[in-house]
Amino acid sequence: MTNWIPTPPPSSNSASSTVRIKKLDKFREFWGISKSKTKEVKLTTLNQLQHSPPASQPSTRPSYDVTRVDNVLPSDKLSTVVTQVDSELSNYSGSIHPSGTMQDKHTSQQSTQPPSVVSLVTYFPPGTSQSTYATDNQSTSTSNNQSTPSSTVHEMALPAPICTSHILEHIFDEDAPKPTIKTELPQPQQRIEETQQLVYCNALLLRDTLSPPKPVTREATEDGGPLVLQEPALDKTELDWLETTKEDPMEVDRLRWLATRVVEQFVADSNKNSTKISEIVALGPVLEKEPYRKLLATFIKEFDDASILDVDMLQGLVQLAHDALPGYLVSDDLVKILGILRARLEGTHQQCTEYPYHLTLAVSRILDVMAEHKVQDLNRVLEHEPLSAVLSGLKGSSDPYLMYQACYAFQALQYVPDDESALRAVLRHSTGVVGGLVKVTAVFKLDLASVLEGLGNLQEALGGVASVAGTVYEGVCSLMGSGRGVLDSLREGLGSGQKRLWYPAVKVAYAFAQAGQLKDLKTLIVEAPCRRDPLFQWGICQLLGEIAVDALWSVSVRQQAVSLLGHLCQNDQDWGQDESVRAWVLTIVTKLCASSDLTVSETARTVLQDLTVDQSALIKHPYPLRARLPLPSASPLLAKVQNIQYLEYELHKFRLQRLEETKLPVYISPMAKANLQARDDEMFPLKEKVQEFLTSERQVMLVLGDSGAGKSTFNKHLESELLRTYTRGGPITLFINLPAIHEPNHEMIEKQLRSDNFNDEQIRELKLHRQLILICDGYDESQQLVNLHKTNMLNQPGQWNTKMIISCRTQYLGQDYRSRFMPQSRDRYAYPAVELFQEAVIAPFSKEQIQSYIEQYVPLESRTWTTNDYMDRLTTIPNLMDLVKNPFVLTLALEVLPFVTEGKQDLSVINITRVQLYDTFVKHWLKVNKRRLESNALSAKDREILDQLSDAGFTSMGIDYSIGLASAILEKQNGNPVVRYTHLKDKHTWRVDFFGPDPEVRLLRESSPLTRSGSLFRFLHRSMLEYFLSCAVFDPSSHDVDDEFCPQPHPDPTPAQPLTTDGILFKRDLLTEPSVIQFLGERVKQHPYFEKQLLAVIKQSKTDASVATAATNSITILVRAGVLFNGADLRCIQIPGADLSDGQFDSAQLQGANLKGVNLARSWLRQADFGDAQMDDVRFEELPYLKEPAAVTTVAFWPDGKLLAVALRDGSFIIYDTTAWTRVHQHKEQSEVMCIAFSPNDQHLAFGSEDTTCRLWDTVSRETVMVMEGHTKLVRSVAFSPCGKQIASASHDNTIRLWNSKTGECLFVFNGHEDIVLSVAYSANGRKLVSGSRDETIRVWDPETGTPDTNWVIPRVYGSRVTLSADGRQFAHLTGEMGGEIQLINAVTGEQGRILGDDAGQLTDFAFSPIGELIVSSSRDNNVRLWDSSSGQLISRLSGHNSRITTCAFSPDGLQIVSGSVDGIIRLWEVNTNRSSSIQQIVTQVRSVTYTHDGLCIVSYHDDRTFQRWDLSTGVVLSRSTVETFALSRCGLWLANGCRNGNIQLWNLQTNVVERVLLGSTDYTAAALDMSFSYCSRWLVSCDEFKITRLWDLESTDDQGKVVVDQSTQTGLAIFSPVENQVAVGVRSSPSRLRLFDPRVTDLRQPLKEVCLSCKILSMDYSPDGQRLVLGTDDSLVLLWDLQSDKPDVKLKGHTGDVNSVAYSACGKWIISGSDDRTVRLWSGEVDS
Repeated sequence: MTNWIPTPPPSSNSASSTVRIKKLDKFREFWGISKSKTKEVKLTTLNQLQHSPPASQPSTRPSYDVTRVDNVLPSDKLSTVVTQVDSELSNYSGSIHPSGTMQDKHTSQQSTQPPSVVSLVTYFPPGTSQSTYATDNQSTSTSNNQSTPSSTVHEMALPAPICTSHILEHIFDEDAPKPTIKTELPQPQQRIEETQQLVYCNALLLRDTLSPPKPVTREATEDGGPLVLQEPALDKTELDWLETTKEDPMEVDRLRWLATRVVEQFVADSNKNSTKISEIVALGPVLEKEPYRKLLATFIKEFDDASILDVDMLQGLVQLAHDALPGYLVSDDLVKILGILRARLEGTHQQCTEYPYHLTLAVSRILDVMAEHKVQDLNRVLEHEPLSAVLSGLKGSSDPYLMYQACYAFQALQYVPDDESALRAVLRHSTGVVGGLVKVTAVFKLDLASVLEGLGNLQEALGGVASVAGTVYEGVCSLMGSGRGVLDSLREGLGSGQKRLWYPAVKVAYAFAQAGQLKDLKTLIVEAPCRRDPLFQWGICQLLGEIAVDALWSVSVRQQAVSLLGHLCQNDQDWGQDESVRAWVLTIVTKLCASSDLTVSETARTVLQDLTVDQSALIKHPYPLRARLPLPSASPLLAKVQNIQYLEYELHKFRLQRLEETKLPVYISPMAKANLQARDDEMFPLKEKVQEFLTSERQVMLVLGDSGAGKSTFNKHLESELLRTYTRGGPITLFINLPAIHEPNHEMIEKQLRSDNFNDEQIRELKLHRQLILICDGYDESQQLVNLHKTNMLNQPGQWNTKMIISCRTQYLGQDYRSRFMPQSRDRYAYPAVELFQEAVIAPFSKEQIQSYIEQYVPLESRTWTTNDYMDRLTTIPNLMDLVKNPFVLTLALEVLPFVTEGKQDLSVINITRVQLYDTFVKHWLKVNKRRLESNALSAKDREILDQLSDAGFTSMGIDYSIGLASAILEKQNGNPVVRYTHLKDKHTWRVDFFGPDPEVRLLRESSPLTRSGSLFRFLHRSMLEYFLSCAVFDPSSHDVDDEFCPQPHPDPTPAQPLTTDGILFKRDLLTEPSVIQFLGERVKQHPYFEKQLLAVIKQSKTDASVATAATNSITILVRAGVLFNGADLRCIQIPGADLSDGQFDSAQLQGANLKGVNLARSWLRQADFGDAQMDDVRFEELPYLKEPAAVTTVAFWPDGKLLAVALRDGSFIIYDTTAWTRVHQHKEQSEVMCIAFSPNDQHLAFGSEDTTCRLWDTVSRETVMVMEGHTKLVRSVAFSPCGKQIASASHDNTIRLWNSKTGECLFVFNGHEDIVLSVAYSANGRKLVSGSRDETIRVWDPETGTPDTNWVIPRVYGSRVTLSADGRQFAHLTGEMGGEIQLINAVTGEQGRILGDDAGQLTDFAFSPIGELIVSSSRDNNVRLWDSSSGQLISRLSGHNSRITTCAFSPDGLQIVSGSVDGIIRLWEVNTNRSSSIQQIVTQVRSVTYTHDGLCIVSYHDDRTFQRWDLSTGVVLSRSTVETFALSRCGLWLANGCRNGNIQLWNLQTNVVERVLLGSTDYTAAALDMSFSYCSRWLVSCDEFKITRLWDLESTDDQGKVVVDQSTQTGLAIFSPVENQVAVGVRSSPSRLRLFDPRVTDLRQPLKEVCLSCKILSMDYSPDGQRLVLGTDDSLVLLWDLQSDKPDVKLKGHTGDVNSVAYSACGKWIISGSDDRTVRLWSGEVDS
C-alpha cells in the first residue's frame, strides 16, 4: 500500500479523545433512546479503537480494523445510529478519566475495569421487534430477547461515527496559526518592497490598537457587530518589531500612509487588472476606515459599471466585505452589493453555469456577512423575495456545484432578517448562556464541546428528527437506499423556507479554520450530528480544498487537508454514500494535482492513485478552489506609490530641522495693541490674540512694529510653538522669509516649499488636501507693494487653504496700508473682506519685560555683571531705558554696556544715542572676531592676510567691508537684505566681491555681523543693514571725537568738505528708509560738521537741480534731527517729496522753492513766504478723501468703527469699509435720507427721510424691515434709546415721535415746539430726551411717560442742533444770532457753561467725541474745528474743503473725524489733541504784540483777527482764537476778547477757559473796537462800533454793564487811571470831548470832569502817578493834561502826521509817541510846557 498519509510525530493519548459520559444522557434524550429500549451497548475506549491493528482486505485501498456495524437495519429502513452509553453505565454517576479509568464522583474510587465506548447502538423504534433486525457482526449482539410493542413506526438511520485509526490521529493533530500574510519585517524607514510586507506591518499595528476583550452581555454582544475570532499571540520577532516601530510615530504614519496611497493609486488607475485587484484586496483587512470605505465604493462602482462579469473584481468585492473590520461596513453597503449581485444573477443564470456559480458563491458569502452584521433592513419585497425566487429558479440546473451554492445561499438568506447569525445561534444553544450573560466576547475562542452541544440542541430546536428529516433531509437519507442523487433532493428542498442544521455546522467549520483550530475542525467533521448530510459533506470538502490551495497555510497543513479528503472518501463509508460528494472529492483532488506547490500536488497525486477515479464522475466544470484571491505575484501599485516620498515623514524631517534652526536663547512674549490708532493702555498678549486668530474664520493677521521691535523673533517663536504642537493631518506651519523669495507676489508657497526640499507631487498633495499656517516675515524688507494674499489667490476655490500671519515695519506703511493685506471676498464684487482681516501692533518693552529679558540673558555666558548690575546702569544713564524698550537695541546695549561704562564714575552725565550703541557694538564685534581669528589655526596664506588686515586696521577694514556690502545691497537689490551666493553661478557678478573665495574677502566676511543659511547671507538684523547704509552717507570713523559718549559734542576740528556726489545720498531716495534717516539724524546731533555738509547740499540745489534728490534727503535728515529753519533763506531750493513734518519754518523764505509732494504736516509755518513756490500735492496731514457724485447729507460711523454710512442728496446710501476705505454696499432710497442713527447692538439702522417716513434697515440682510409713518413733513433727526427699544424722530412738522423699535408702533407724540424740530438725543441713561428747535428753545422730555419736563425749557438759543456728551453730563446747542457758537449746558443742573466760538459764521453740524471731552464742528466757512469742551479752547482748525461743509462726526474710537460737503467730498482727519492744528494756516501779518503783565507770555494780534498767546520759554502756542479786539488785565488773569456779535468773552489765562460772557446790546450787534482793564482788574470799559461806551464791574453778576457814552458821532476810546478809581473816556471826533468818570458811582450821566478839544483824540495814556494824561491827536500834536487844571496845558510838537499811539514809561520820565509820519518820538515826561 502506498503511504499517502504524512508521517506523524509521536503523540500521547489526547484528553479530547475521551468520551464524556456527562453528555451521554443528553444524546440519549435527543435521539429518544431509553434504557429499556437499548438492545445492546458495547463500550470500547477511543484509544483501543485508534490502536486496533488493521485487518487484511482484498481491496487495494488501505483497510483498518474498525469496530463497526454493517447493515444493522435494512437499507430502506436504516435506523439512526449514534454513539451511546452502555445501559449498565447509564446510572453511573462518575466520569471517565483520560487514562481510561472510571472515577465515581461520590467515592473517588477508581475502577480497574476500563469503560467501554459505544461503537454500535441499535435502536428499536417503538412498536418494532428485535427479531425484525439482524446484524452482521455477532460479537456485538446480545442475548437479551426483550419484547417491544408491535406497532408501525417510521424507521430512520442514525448517523454512525467515523471510523478512526492511528492514521486519522495524525491528520490535523495540532492547531496551526491562522492564515496570515507573513514576510520579513522591515527596518525603520526601510523601503517596503512588496505589498505582502506592507500588509504584514499594518496588520501588526492594527492588532496593537485593538482594545483587549471585555465580557459583555448578550445584548451588547449582539449589537456589537460580527464576532471576531481570538487572535494568536505574537512571537518575539513581531513583538520586538512592534515595540521599535511604535517608538517612531513617523514610521507608524508612513506605513499607514503607504497603504492609503496604494488605495488612492488603485482608485485613480484606469487599468484595474487581476494583479492590481489581488494587490489591493490583500490590503483590505488592514486599512483604516476612510481608505477602506473609499476602496469598497470603488469596487462596487467598478463591478456595477462593468458590462462583462469580471470574476476577479467580483471576488475582490466579496473578499473586501468579508474581511471588513467591525464598524467599517454599514447595512446600506451590503444591501447595495446584494442588489447588484441579484440583478446580475437574474441576467446570467440562463447562460453558462460558470457565471451563475461565481455570482451564487458571491451571494452566499455576502449573505454570510449580512447575517454576521445583523442586517435587518433587507427589504423583503425588493430584495429578499426576488433573491429567493432567483435561487429557487436554479432547480433546473444539472450542475451539483451550482446547486450546492444556491442551497447554501438560500440557507444564508434565512438568517439575514434574523436577530442572530448562524454561528451565534449555535453558541446560544450551548450551555454558555448563563444568567443572561454570554460566555463569549466580541473577540473569542470557539469551544468545541459548546459547539457540538449547540449543534445538537439547535437541531432539536429546529424541529427534532421529524423536522430535520423533512423534505430535503428525508430525500437525502432515503437516496442511500434508492440510489437517487443529491440533485433531486436539493431540488425538492430548495426554497422550502426552512433552516437546516448543515448550514450552521459548515459555518462553524469555517470559523474553526479561520481561527486555526484544526484539531477542533477534525473533531467536528467526525462528530457533527449532521455529518451524514451530503450538503454538510459537500461544504466540508470545499473547505478542505480551499485550505489545500491557500498558500497562506503552511505546506504541512495543506498536505493534511488533501490527506483528510482522501481518507474521508476512501475509509469513511458515510462519506461515500452519495456519489455526487465522492465526485466532488475526486474533482478537488484532481485539481490539486495541478497545484503550483510541488509538495501539495505530489500528495494529491498519491491520494488520487489510491482512489478509483471515474472521469465521467468528475464535476464538469472544475471551479476554482479559493476562498480568497491569490497573493499578488507583483506589487505594481506599491511600486508606483514608492516613488512618492512619504509626505508626513518629509514633514517630520522638516519639523525637526526647523525646530533646530528656530531655537531662541532668549525670548520674551511681546505685548501689543489692536492697531496704530489704539491707545497705549489697551494692551494684550500678542500670542493670545494670534491663537484667537488661528481658531477664527479670519484669514490674514498683520503684525506691525517698529524696526527691532521683535516681529521676526515673535514669528520664529510662533513657528516653533506651532511645529511642536503639530498633529498628523493638522495645519502645517510654514515660515516664509519674504526677502529670500524671488517675486513672492506669485507662487510664494510653492517657491518656499521647493527651497525646503519638497517635490512637486508633495506640493500638489499639500495644496489639495492640507491647510497651511503661513508666517510671512519681512513684508517691508521684500520691497513689496502688492497684496500677497490676493496675488497668490490664497483661500480661493482650488487654491491654497491658508491662514496668513504677516509682519511689517510700521514706518514702511502709508495711510491706506490695510489694502495691501486685506483678503478679498469670494462674491462677484471681490470687495476687501474686513471680517477676514485682523491686525496688531507690537508694543515696546516695559521695564518688567526688560528685566525678564536680562534674567534670561545673563546665564547664557559667564559674566561678571548680574541682572541688578545691568538694570542699575540702564536706569542711571539718562534716556537709556527709553532706548532699550526696543528689543534689538536692548540686545546691543547689553553687549556694549560693560565697555561703555568702564572707567566712568558719574553715569548720569553719559549721553548714549541709538547710533552710538550700534557704533560700539560693531567695533566690539569686529574686535572679538579678530581675536578669534588670531587664536585659530590658520593657513600660512590666511595668517599673512590677517596680519595685513591688522596693520591696515582690522576694525576699520571690517566696517568698510560692511558699508560696501550694504551699499551694494541697496544699489543692486533695491534694499532686499538677503543675498544669495553660489560661486559657480555668481563668480562673475558683484556678489563675488563680498562672498568670493579670496582670502581677504573670506576673513572679513566671517568677521562681519552677518548670518548664513545655506547659500543665503544677510546682516544680523535689518537695522544693521540700515546702520551701515547711514555710514555710507556719513562715515563716523573719520570724525571720531575724544569721548563719543560725552554730554555735548565737541567742535569738529576737521574742515568742512562737500559730500561726494556718487554716494547714496545723491542717488537714492532715502525717505523709503526711515531708519537710515533716523541714524543720520542722530549723526547730525553728534557731528555738527555733518550738519554743515547737509546744509551745503540744500544750498547747492538752489542753482543745481541735479542734486534735488540729495537736497530732499538732506533737509529731511535735518528736520528729523530737530534743526530749526526759522527765518532761513530757502528760496528756490529743490526738495520735492521731502518730509518736513513737525519742522519749524517760521518766517522762512520759500519763494520759488520746488515743494511738490512735500509733507508739511504739523509744521510751524508762521509768516513763512511761499510766493511762487511749486506746491502741487503738498500734504497738510489730511487723510485721503472720498468723492461722491452728489452732495453729502449726513454721515455716521458704525458703532464698532469698521464701517461708515453715507447718505447723499440724491437718495443714495453707501457703506464704506473704514480699514481700506472701499465701498462695500450701495443702494438708493426712494427719497433723500436726512439723518442716520445706529442701534446699540449694530443690528439695525434708522433713517429719517424727506418723504416724512422713518425707516428701519437691517445691517445683516441689508434690507428695509420696517417703515414708520406718522410725521407730516420731513424727518430731520433720529436717535435710538440706549437700550435700543425706542427710536425718537424729530420732524419739520414741529413734533417729536417715539416708536417701538420692534413693532414700529408710535408710542408718543411730543408737541411743544413752535417751529421745526432740528435735533433729538437721548441722555446716557435713557431717562431724558433732549430736543432743539428753530423756535430757539431746547426742551427736555420723559421718554417713559411721554411728558415734558417744564423745568427744562431753555429759551433764547439759536437751536439748529443739540447733542449730548458721551457721558451724558452735558449737552451742547448752537447759540449766537447766526448760530456760530456752541453753548455748553450742564445736563444735570441745567446751568449754562462755556461758549465755544471762533468767528466761524453759521455752524452746520457739531458732535461730541465718544471717548473724551472734544467737540467737532463744521461751518459754512468750509472749515472743521476741534474744541476742548473742558477748557473751551480751539484745538485745531482743519481746512481742506472748498465748499460748504454739511456734516461732521467722530469715529467710534474718537481717533478720526469725517466731514462731508455740498460738492460731494468726504474728508477724513486724524485727531491729535497734543497738536495745535492738523493743518496749520500760514501766519498773516502781526498787527500788534505785547508781553503779559507777568512777563511769562507774549500776546500777538494779527491782520486776520487772530489772537495768540505764546509761552515765552518754549515758544508753544498756549491759546489761539479769532477776536475783533482784546485787552489784558493787569493781574494777568483775564483776557477780554471782543466778539463780532457785541459780546465780550472773559478768558481765564491760567485755565484757557472762557469763564464769562459780557453781553452787548440786545437790540443790535456791534463789535467792541477798544477795551481796557482797570489797574485793579475790577473794571472793564469798552467802546463798540456803534459809538457806545460801556463799563462793567467784574465783581458784579450783571453781564449787561453800564452805558457811559451813548450814540456819539464817532467811536470812543477809554483808559483807566493807575492810582485812582477813575476812567477817562474820549470820543474820536473833531472837535472831541474828553470825560473823566468814577466807575463806582451809580449815575454815570455826570462826569467828574469834561473838556472839549478842537482836535480829534486818537490815543491817550495816564502817567504812572495818575496825575496826567497824554493825548495823541489828528493835528500832529501830543497834548499833556494836568488833571488839576481844567484843560491840557502842554503841546509837544514835532510829528507831521496823526499821532496814533502814545504811552508813558513806567518811571513816568518819558513819553513815547508814534505817528503816521513813520516816526517814533521820545519826549520828556516831566515837561511843564
